[in-house]
Amino acid sequence: MISYLPGELTDVKELKNFLEVECLRLKVKAVIFDIDGTLYKSEKYLRHLVNEIIQTISELLSMPRSDAEKTFRLLRSRFGSVVLGLGEMGVDRREFYSALLQRLDPREFIDPRPEVAELLKSLKEKGCKIAFHTNSSKRLAEMVLEALGIDPALPDILMTCDEAEPKPMLDGYLKILKALKLKSEEVLYVGDRWRVEVEPAKKLGMKTALVSSRPEGDPDLVIGDVSELVGKVECLGET
Repeated sequence: MISYLPGELTDVKELKNFLEVECLRLKVKAVIFDIDGTLYKSEKYLRHLVNEIIQTISELLSMPRSDAEKTFRLLRSRFGSVVLGLGEMGVDRREFYSALLQRLDPREFIDPRPEVAELLKSLKEKGCKIAFHTNSSKRLAEMVLEALGIDPALPDILMTCDEAEPKPMLDGYLKILKALKLKSEEVLYVGDRWRVEVEPAKKLGMKTALVSSRPEGDPDLVIGDVSELVGKVECLGET
Protein backbone atom coordinates (compact mmCIF):
# COMPACT_ATOMS: atom_id res chain seq x y z
CA MET A 1 0.00 0.00 0.00
CA ILE A 2 1.29 3.47 -0.89
CA SER A 3 1.12 5.71 2.17
CA TYR A 4 2.13 8.99 0.57
CA LEU A 5 2.17 10.85 -2.73
CA PRO A 6 4.81 13.42 -3.73
CA GLY A 7 3.38 16.91 -3.53
CA GLU A 8 4.57 17.85 -7.00
CA LEU A 9 2.51 15.10 -8.67
CA THR A 10 -0.61 17.08 -9.57
CA ASP A 11 -0.99 15.96 -13.18
CA VAL A 12 -3.20 12.87 -13.61
CA LYS A 13 -0.84 11.26 -16.12
CA GLU A 14 2.18 11.80 -13.84
CA LEU A 15 0.23 10.38 -10.90
CA LYS A 16 -0.75 7.30 -12.94
CA ASN A 17 2.89 6.71 -13.95
CA PHE A 18 4.02 7.07 -10.32
CA LEU A 19 1.44 4.57 -9.11
CA GLU A 20 2.41 2.08 -11.82
CA VAL A 21 6.09 2.28 -10.88
CA GLU A 22 5.32 1.84 -7.17
CA CYS A 23 3.05 -1.14 -7.80
CA LEU A 24 5.65 -2.85 -9.98
CA ARG A 25 8.39 -2.51 -7.37
CA LEU A 26 9.01 -5.87 -5.69
CA LYS A 27 10.08 -5.60 -2.06
CA VAL A 28 12.36 -8.48 -1.11
CA LYS A 29 15.38 -9.45 0.97
CA ALA A 30 17.01 -11.68 -1.66
CA VAL A 31 16.98 -12.33 -5.38
CA ILE A 32 17.63 -15.77 -6.87
CA PHE A 33 18.76 -15.77 -10.50
CA ASP A 34 18.81 -18.59 -12.98
CA ILE A 35 21.95 -18.23 -15.13
CA ASP A 36 21.60 -19.59 -18.68
CA GLY A 37 18.99 -17.74 -20.70
CA THR A 38 18.39 -15.32 -17.83
CA LEU A 39 21.63 -13.42 -17.21
CA TYR A 40 22.44 -13.62 -20.92
CA LYS A 41 21.12 -14.92 -24.23
CA SER A 42 23.44 -16.42 -26.84
CA GLU A 43 22.07 -18.48 -29.71
CA LYS A 44 25.60 -19.41 -30.76
CA TYR A 45 26.44 -20.80 -27.34
CA LEU A 46 23.07 -22.56 -27.09
CA ARG A 47 23.64 -24.33 -30.40
CA HIS A 48 27.17 -25.28 -29.34
CA LEU A 49 25.97 -26.48 -25.94
CA VAL A 50 23.16 -28.60 -27.38
CA ASN A 51 25.50 -30.11 -29.96
CA GLU A 52 28.05 -31.09 -27.31
CA ILE A 53 25.39 -32.42 -24.92
CA ILE A 54 24.09 -34.69 -27.68
CA GLN A 55 27.60 -35.89 -28.48
CA THR A 56 28.26 -36.55 -24.79
CA ILE A 57 25.02 -38.55 -24.50
CA SER A 58 26.04 -40.53 -27.57
CA GLU A 59 29.39 -41.47 -26.04
CA LEU A 60 28.19 -42.13 -22.48
CA LEU A 61 25.30 -44.32 -23.59
CA SER A 62 27.18 -45.88 -26.52
CA MET A 63 24.47 -45.01 -29.02
CA PRO A 64 24.51 -43.51 -32.53
CA ARG A 65 24.29 -39.73 -32.64
CA SER A 66 20.88 -39.90 -34.30
CA ASP A 67 19.57 -41.85 -31.29
CA ALA A 68 21.27 -39.44 -28.92
CA GLU A 69 19.43 -36.55 -30.61
CA LYS A 70 16.11 -38.31 -30.07
CA THR A 71 17.03 -39.04 -26.46
CA PHE A 72 17.93 -35.38 -25.90
CA ARG A 73 14.56 -34.16 -27.22
CA LEU A 74 12.66 -36.80 -25.27
CA LEU A 75 14.36 -35.98 -21.97
CA ARG A 76 13.78 -32.23 -22.35
CA SER A 77 10.14 -32.79 -23.20
CA ARG A 78 9.42 -35.33 -20.47
CA PHE A 79 11.52 -34.00 -17.58
CA GLY A 80 12.12 -30.35 -18.48
CA SER A 81 15.81 -31.03 -17.81
CA VAL A 82 18.21 -33.28 -19.70
CA VAL A 83 20.33 -33.76 -16.58
CA LEU A 84 17.29 -34.85 -14.55
CA GLY A 85 16.27 -37.26 -17.30
CA LEU A 86 19.75 -38.75 -17.58
CA GLY A 87 19.69 -39.38 -13.86
CA GLU A 88 16.50 -41.37 -14.32
CA MET A 89 18.38 -43.43 -16.90
CA GLY A 90 21.14 -44.19 -14.42
CA VAL A 91 23.72 -41.70 -15.72
CA ASP A 92 25.71 -40.01 -12.95
CA ARG A 93 25.50 -36.20 -13.23
CA ARG A 94 29.13 -35.72 -12.27
CA GLU A 95 30.27 -38.15 -14.93
CA PHE A 96 28.11 -36.40 -17.51
CA TYR A 97 29.45 -32.93 -16.69
CA SER A 98 33.02 -34.16 -16.44
CA ALA A 99 32.77 -35.40 -20.03
CA LEU A 100 30.86 -32.31 -21.22
CA LEU A 101 33.32 -29.82 -19.71
CA GLN A 102 36.10 -31.21 -21.87
CA ARG A 103 34.16 -29.97 -24.91
CA LEU A 104 33.04 -26.51 -23.78
CA ASP A 105 34.54 -23.06 -23.44
CA PRO A 106 31.72 -20.51 -22.88
CA ARG A 107 34.18 -17.64 -23.36
CA GLU A 108 34.21 -18.38 -27.09
CA PHE A 109 30.49 -17.63 -27.38
CA ILE A 110 29.38 -15.45 -24.44
CA ASP A 111 30.22 -11.75 -24.30
CA PRO A 112 30.69 -9.81 -21.05
CA ARG A 113 27.60 -8.02 -19.73
CA PRO A 114 28.85 -5.15 -17.56
CA GLU A 115 25.29 -3.84 -17.11
CA VAL A 116 24.25 -7.12 -15.50
CA ALA A 117 27.34 -7.17 -13.30
CA GLU A 118 26.46 -3.64 -12.20
CA LEU A 119 22.84 -4.64 -11.47
CA LEU A 120 24.01 -7.48 -9.22
CA LYS A 121 26.53 -5.26 -7.47
CA SER A 122 23.89 -2.58 -6.91
CA LEU A 123 21.43 -5.07 -5.40
CA LYS A 124 24.07 -6.30 -2.97
CA GLU A 125 25.03 -2.74 -1.99
CA LYS A 126 21.37 -2.02 -1.25
CA GLY A 127 21.19 -4.98 1.12
CA CYS A 128 19.81 -7.77 -1.07
CA LYS A 129 21.28 -11.22 -0.81
CA ILE A 130 22.05 -12.79 -4.18
CA ALA A 131 21.84 -16.44 -5.18
CA PHE A 132 22.37 -18.22 -8.49
CA HIS A 133 20.45 -21.42 -9.23
CA THR A 134 21.40 -23.55 -12.21
CA ASN A 135 21.11 -27.07 -13.56
CA SER A 136 24.75 -26.86 -14.62
CA SER A 137 27.68 -28.19 -12.65
CA LYS A 138 29.50 -25.75 -10.37
CA ARG A 139 32.53 -25.51 -12.64
CA LEU A 140 30.47 -24.88 -15.78
CA ALA A 141 28.43 -22.23 -13.95
CA GLU A 142 31.64 -20.52 -12.84
CA MET A 143 32.96 -20.57 -16.42
CA VAL A 144 29.77 -18.91 -17.70
CA LEU A 145 29.88 -16.26 -14.96
CA GLU A 146 33.51 -15.53 -15.76
CA ALA A 147 32.63 -15.13 -19.45
CA LEU A 148 29.91 -12.63 -18.45
CA GLY A 149 32.41 -10.64 -16.38
CA ILE A 150 30.69 -11.59 -13.11
CA ASP A 151 32.81 -12.66 -10.16
CA PRO A 152 31.77 -16.23 -9.24
CA ALA A 153 32.36 -15.22 -5.61
CA LEU A 154 29.75 -12.42 -5.83
CA PRO A 155 26.64 -14.44 -4.93
CA ASP A 156 25.90 -15.42 -1.36
CA ILE A 157 24.92 -18.84 -2.73
CA LEU A 158 25.71 -20.71 -5.94
CA MET A 159 23.33 -23.68 -6.11
CA THR A 160 24.19 -26.14 -8.87
CA CYS A 161 23.28 -29.73 -9.65
CA ASP A 162 26.44 -30.72 -7.76
CA GLU A 163 24.59 -29.81 -4.56
CA ALA A 164 20.91 -30.32 -5.40
CA GLU A 165 18.48 -32.15 -7.66
CA PRO A 166 17.98 -30.31 -10.97
CA LYS A 167 15.05 -27.99 -11.61
CA PRO A 168 12.07 -28.33 -11.71
CA MET A 169 12.61 -30.46 -8.59
CA LEU A 170 12.13 -28.32 -5.45
CA ASP A 171 15.30 -29.52 -3.73
CA GLY A 172 17.51 -26.62 -4.87
CA TYR A 173 14.88 -23.97 -4.13
CA LEU A 174 14.41 -25.24 -0.58
CA LYS A 175 18.16 -25.51 0.05
CA ILE A 176 18.63 -21.91 -1.06
CA LEU A 177 15.85 -20.67 1.24
CA LYS A 178 17.36 -22.61 4.14
CA ALA A 179 20.83 -21.23 3.46
CA LEU A 180 19.51 -17.67 3.15
CA LYS A 181 17.46 -18.13 6.34
CA LEU A 182 14.53 -16.40 4.66
CA LYS A 183 10.86 -17.11 4.06
CA SER A 184 9.76 -17.74 0.49
CA GLU A 185 7.70 -14.55 0.36
CA GLU A 186 10.84 -12.54 1.13
CA VAL A 187 12.56 -13.74 -2.04
CA LEU A 188 12.32 -12.92 -5.75
CA TYR A 189 13.09 -15.70 -8.26
CA VAL A 190 14.18 -14.67 -11.75
CA GLY A 191 14.25 -17.18 -14.62
CA ASP A 192 13.57 -17.51 -18.34
CA ARG A 193 11.47 -20.72 -18.37
CA TRP A 194 8.07 -20.66 -16.70
CA ARG A 195 7.33 -24.36 -16.26
CA VAL A 196 10.83 -25.55 -15.39
CA GLU A 197 12.16 -22.64 -13.29
CA VAL A 198 9.70 -19.92 -12.38
CA GLU A 199 6.51 -21.88 -11.67
CA PRO A 200 8.14 -24.06 -8.95
CA ALA A 201 9.29 -20.87 -7.20
CA LYS A 202 5.79 -19.39 -7.50
CA LYS A 203 4.27 -22.53 -5.96
CA LEU A 204 6.62 -22.17 -3.00
CA GLY A 205 5.36 -18.64 -2.42
CA MET A 206 8.25 -16.65 -3.87
CA LYS A 207 7.78 -13.49 -5.89
CA THR A 208 8.68 -14.22 -9.50
CA ALA A 209 10.01 -12.52 -12.62
CA LEU A 210 9.99 -14.16 -16.04
CA VAL A 211 12.68 -13.04 -18.49
CA SER A 212 11.02 -13.61 -21.84
CA SER A 213 9.67 -11.84 -24.90
CA ARG A 214 6.62 -14.12 -24.69
CA PRO A 215 4.53 -13.85 -21.50
CA GLU A 216 3.63 -17.22 -20.03
CA GLY A 217 2.11 -18.51 -16.80
CA ASP A 218 1.45 -16.19 -13.87
CA PRO A 219 4.67 -14.45 -12.83
CA ASP A 220 4.57 -11.23 -10.84
CA LEU A 221 6.68 -9.51 -13.47
CA VAL A 222 7.60 -10.13 -17.12
CA ILE A 223 10.71 -8.46 -18.53
CA GLY A 224 12.50 -8.79 -21.83
CA ASP A 225 15.98 -8.62 -20.33
CA VAL A 226 17.27 -9.11 -16.80
CA SER A 227 18.75 -5.59 -16.85
CA GLU A 228 15.16 -4.28 -16.79
CA LEU A 229 15.02 -5.20 -13.10
CA VAL A 230 16.70 -1.86 -12.38
CA GLY A 231 14.20 0.22 -10.40
CA LYS A 232 11.78 -2.68 -10.02
CA VAL A 233 13.30 -4.25 -6.90
CA GLU A 234 13.37 -2.69 -3.45
CA CYS A 235 15.83 -4.37 -1.11
CA LEU A 236 14.64 -4.78 2.45
CA GLY A 237 17.90 -6.19 3.84
CA GLU A 238 20.32 -4.28 6.00
CA THR A 239 22.91 -2.27 4.11
